[in-house]
Amino acid sequence: MIDYNDIKKKFENLGFIKINRFIDDDNFFELCKELNDQINEKFFLEKKRIKNLGGNLIGNININLGHKGDKIWSYLKKKNINKLISDLTDFKDNEYSVFCGGNLLFAHPNSYNQLFHTDGKKKPRKIIISLCLDNIDKDNGPTELYEKSHIEELPYWKFLFKYFLKKKYQLSLNKGDIFVREAFIWHRGTKNNSLKNRILINFIISEEKNKDLNYESNKEIYFFDNMFESNFFGKIKEFANVRLKVLYFIYKFFRSFV
Repeated sequence: MIDYNDIKKKFENLGFIKINRFIDDDNFFELCKELNDQINEKFFLEKKRIKNLGGNLIGNININLGHKGDKIWSYLKKKNINKLISDLTDFKDNEYSVFCGGNLLFAHPNSYNQLFHTDGKKKPRKIIISLCLDNIDKDNGPTELYEKSHIEELPYWKFLFKYFLKKKYQLSLNKGDIFVREAFIWHRGTKNNSLKNRILINFIISEEKNKDLNYESNKEIYFFDNMFESNFFGKIKEFANVRLKVLYFIYKFFRSFV
C-alpha cells in the first residue's frame, strides 16, 4: 500500500521519487513488449528520415506515442495515478494537461552522454512520470540526476559549482515501476552500452496548457527532434556537443553568464 504522505515528503525534498511495481499486471507487461517491438520496427523502417532529426547524432530522439499512450495511461489511471499527481503537486484533478511521449536511445556504439540540463523553466511547473518498456539498468542508458537540484533556478555555471562534485542518482527501472520527477531538476541521459535500443516512456504533466506539448491522441507513433533542432544551426550545435565536447562545454559554461 502506498504511503502518500511519506512519498510527498521525499518528493519535495529530493525532487524525484521511484515507486516499485506500481503496475503489476501481466496484460500490461504484454502491452510493454508489444509497444517496444512496434517502436523498434518503426525506427528501422524510418532510419533515413531519422538521420535528419535533431538528436540523431547524439543518439537520442523523442517519441510521440499518439493513441498508444492512452493504453498505458489507462493502466496508470486504474492505479489511481490522478491521486498521486494531486498529492505530489497540489494540481487539481482535470486542471492539468498530459502529454505522452518518450525517448529512444540508440544501441551501442551510436549514443553519447548528454550534458546536464533541465527540461524547461521552474514555471509553469511540470512533472514527468517515466516508465520503461524493457528493464533499464546501468548498461543501457539510465538517466542520471542530482537530488535536490530542483529547489532553485540556477544558471549552468552556478549549477556546476554547487552540484557537480555531489553524488549522482542513477535511475534503474523494471517493468511496472514508475519514476516521478520535477521536470526542472538537473539531469542527463547517459550513453547506451547495450546492443538494443533503450526506450523510456514519459508522461509530462503540466499545470498550464503548453504549446510545445502537441499531444494528439489520434495519431500514430512518430519520432521528432530531441534537444537539438534539425535546422542548420541545430546541426552545428549537436556536432559540437558530440565531436567537440570540451569546446561545447566551455561555450555552454560562459554563455550561462549572460
